[in-house]
Amino acid sequence: MKKDLKISVIIPAYNAEKYLTETLDSVVSQTMSDSDYEIIIVNDGSSDHTADILQQYKKPHSNITIINQENGGPASARNTGLSAAKGEYIYFFDADDLLINNALEAMFTKAMTENADLVIGTYDVLNTYKLSAVHTLDNLIVLDDIDKYNTDILWTFSLSNKLFKRELIEKYTLRFPDISYSEDGAFLVQFLYRSSKITGLNQIIFHYRRYNEEDAQSITASVSESKIRNYITAHKMILDCAKESFLRDFPAYATIEDAIADNEEISNYLNTIIHKELLILLNRFYAKFWTLDASTAQFLLAQINDKLELLNMKGLCELRTALPELPLTALSADSEEVLKHAALTAVLYGDDNTQKDFLSCLKSLTEQNMVFIKIVVPSSMKTVIENKKLLQKNITFADCNSKKELFTTALSNATTPYIIFCDEKIVYSTGAFRRVNKLFSRLYIDFITEAIYHKNYGSLQPLIYSHIAADFLASDHCDTLCLGIEATLANKFFSVSFLRNQNINFNLDIIDFLDKCYHTGYYLYNFDELVIYNGTEESFLKYTETETTLPLLEEYFKAKSVTLNSPELLYNPLESGEKFRPIPETEAEQPWTKEVEKLKKKKLQNKVAFVSVRSDGELEGNALALYPYIKGEKEICAHKLPHDNDAALAMSEAILTSKVIVTDDYVKYLRYFPLRPEQRVIQLWHACGAFKKFGQRGTNIPVPTDIATHAQYNLVSVSGEQVRSIYADAFDVNYQKVQALGVPRTDDYFNKKLISKKKRQIYLKHPKLLFKSVLVYAPTFRDTDGNRNEFHPEIDFDLLSKSLLPNQVLLICPHPVMDAPILPHKYHNILEVRDFSTNDYMLISDMLITDYSSVIFEYALLGKPIAFFCYDLLRYDRDFYLKYPDDLPGDVFKTQEELTEYLRNPEKQVLTDKYTAFVKKYMSACDGHSCERIAALINSYMEEN
Repeated sequence: MKKDLKISVIIPAYNAEKYLTETLDSVVSQTMSDSDYEIIIVNDGSSDHTADILQQYKKPHSNITIINQENGGPASARNTGLSAAKGEYIYFFDADDLLINNALEAMFTKAMTENADLVIGTYDVLNTYKLSAVHTLDNLIVLDDIDKYNTDILWTFSLSNKLFKRELIEKYTLRFPDISYSEDGAFLVQFLYRSSKITGLNQIIFHYRRYNEEDAQSITASVSESKIRNYITAHKMILDCAKESFLRDFPAYATIEDAIADNEEISNYLNTIIHKELLILLNRFYAKFWTLDASTAQFLLAQINDKLELLNMKGLCELRTALPELPLTALSADSEEVLKHAALTAVLYGDDNTQKDFLSCLKSLTEQNMVFIKIVVPSSMKTVIENKKLLQKNITFADCNSKKELFTTALSNATTPYIIFCDEKIVYSTGAFRRVNKLFSRLYIDFITEAIYHKNYGSLQPLIYSHIAADFLASDHCDTLCLGIEATLANKFFSVSFLRNQNINFNLDIIDFLDKCYHTGYYLYNFDELVIYNGTEESFLKYTETETTLPLLEEYFKAKSVTLNSPELLYNPLESGEKFRPIPETEAEQPWTKEVEKLKKKKLQNKVAFVSVRSDGELEGNALALYPYIKGEKEICAHKLPHDNDAALAMSEAILTSKVIVTDDYVKYLRYFPLRPEQRVIQLWHACGAFKKFGQRGTNIPVPTDIATHAQYNLVSVSGEQVRSIYADAFDVNYQKVQALGVPRTDDYFNKKLISKKKRQIYLKHPKLLFKSVLVYAPTFRDTDGNRNEFHPEIDFDLLSKSLLPNQVLLICPHPVMDAPILPHKYHNILEVRDFSTNDYMLISDMLITDYSSVIFEYALLGKPIAFFCYDLLRYDRDFYLKYPDDLPGDVFKTQEELTEYLRNPEKQVLTDKYTAFVKKYMSACDGHSCERIAALINSYMEEN
């Protein structure tokens, strides 16, 4: 190994077996040459299989060094790594995160270009199903020259988005302090204030792994006096380092007190450090007040009060604004005193039959980051609570025999201004009660209804029923159906005085209770991700239904015939009018915008306009399939983006002057101007089912702009009943406007004559496919640095060609945006084809190989095997509706070797019950008659006038 190493990567590893393999894969596969960086892994006394995994990686990777030591914590492990490091720069990494493959090379290049001591990049957050952007670093990473006193740095003590110059570390003998909390911040500022040049790098460096909520709570829930002392020690070091640095850099000041008194910038900077420390003490430690023993609470309060004394008036005002529910000058360590200031009572009933759900809900109540709450539960559950170690001093017990009795008693005895009546199937996000308390403090309202969310698709998403209820309430349509859709009290936070003054009691049926509240009270309906249903979206109505609501709900949600004049499909100015967006300044001065007002006054033509941005001058996919079925006058207005003036004018004219508009993708002009009441917009979305998130759940434009684009849809045709709620939410449209009429292009999959014709056409063009087993490889694009046209799969095509069975031919069908060649050269049994559509080739194939493409939905209609080759599963943005890979109708392969083994063994290529369930769930409306159903609606409407 060369001595002049560029980077030393230091990774502490303690019982890291769960994610260590993924982490090391990302570190050893860097674009930087292995000879240019070393990987020092410090096994910090692990008792699991960490050591075995490390040895497996050391054998094939000569740049890996393993150091074993007794457990000493992350600080000790990193110091051990520093003592062994030889690289010009140091990079610290954790054993559960994922490094972007060019991260080391990018950071080192920037360090060299700027001659920097410290490079600061950004990162994103990875959970089970998705990647989420982090924006707190946006202002720093675009700077080539960052001031070491830039306060934005104080809010980002992460080490793994930074590259440190080792010479500076050794010059000042910088090491991590012997503490187990915030040691990274203490090290960082020691280095920061000695740096001469700090530069930003506008690139994601790593994926920070955020554990699921349950794991995260178990990791952070315990608060001990030693942890608080460690944190305070670290921040004393941080504050002292800052003061020393100011005195070095501003020698005119003899003391730091002189500097603070004379220099407002220095004063504000030091206050920012204290402000951050207080936020952590209050949000992370004092928020766990009910889990603290008496001595720890007293110690913590003393530290908080000491820090409050150091804040200037500006800092104190900012803190009060951030934490309005806390009486900062009257905080207490006495539980009885704290309860006197309680603002909200949470009432939760449970019994032996609901014990598991009861405990889940109670746990979410005990983990609220708002201290000033009371929790009331039945006395009968006390033993269960004690056994699960959930007992806290803010939990009180009431003798009762029913939920109604408990709720009545709690309301009668409530001493808090606000109250919520919980439900065992509902849990609350950690910040729910604090958020609601803030709203009550700012608004004069009687109750707050929070939309109910679910986690069926990985990240939180509102129940479709909350969307429907909110729409009903917004239009003053508050009847039994509206109330029955969300027939629970668990998402409603009430003013105690309101309930008492209106004499609202629990002898009322739930519908009558809610009816009285909504008709007599001032309320706010919010979508804040605070209230979460612990079940599937489909089961919610079953859980909350009553004898009164059941028939109404069944009638509302059952599949029914509609026309384009059905009331529920009609344009609603109140619903969509507020969503329109102005024409952007970049377009407002173009000539076409001056013609819009004239077009609005032009006589509406009795024609159907097929408007598409997916191709130029012609239709494709769903629009192409539907077009022949439409009678009467029709036109095609197809222009790929970006649009010049002529294309923009043509699109606007087609939209503003046609009685029916049919589209298959985003059409931005629909968000710029309202259509006439007699016009109809039909969305034939280009994808089947629901794979990757889209619409407001997966947009790359501002969410309000995305929503505005879909506001005027009258009808959205989807592939199955069970995906209606997904599309209604994604487009933010009324549920009834989303109908399971099918996907037009899937009709081809039921047309035996067409399939035979396609086979003849393709075999005529490619005779070598005759009598072969055709494997279609249809990958989706990768968005690499904004470039989608190139695709370089991790496939050794020479080896794959040799591995295929004699009767197999692999056809690569690139995504339309992939216009660069994929194959390095020609093969006799692997072809890259673009002469027919992917859909055509799928019709004649024997197997589909894909990754994250939505083509799986229509292909599943053929009842043929599907294989998923996902070599970059760990790196791919996994924001899916599907639980990937659990819900897939086929096996997932991460390596070429695994895929080849599958392809060479036909006996493994069997369809499972999961395949059948997949088709039933996502494609139930695709039966070969989609075009007929959709065309019948359009033709009927066109013939009416």
